[in-house]
Amino acid sequence: MGGHRPQPKARLIGFSLLLGGATTHLGDRLFRAPGFARGHVVDFIDYNDWFVGNVADIALFCGAVWIVLFGLPAPEPKQATDT
Repeated sequence: MGGHRPQPKARLIGFSLLLGGATTHLGDRLFRAPGFARGHVVDFIDYNDWFVGNVADIALFCGAVWIVLFGLPAPEPKQATDT
């Protein structure tokens, strides 16, 4: 049976950012007004009229970019073939 392999730290950082952002949004949805499981996410950072977000949005975005840039497995180097 296949055992557990240690994962690269880059992947751990990316998924931690994603989990933190998602957990924060879930907490807002569950515990903020107007009531349990109907709450609103509070957005308080204006990004120069592009959109309005919060710290959880930054964590989600950075985590996704981090995984794409650093968390994907590196391609295997090609072996030289003798002909």
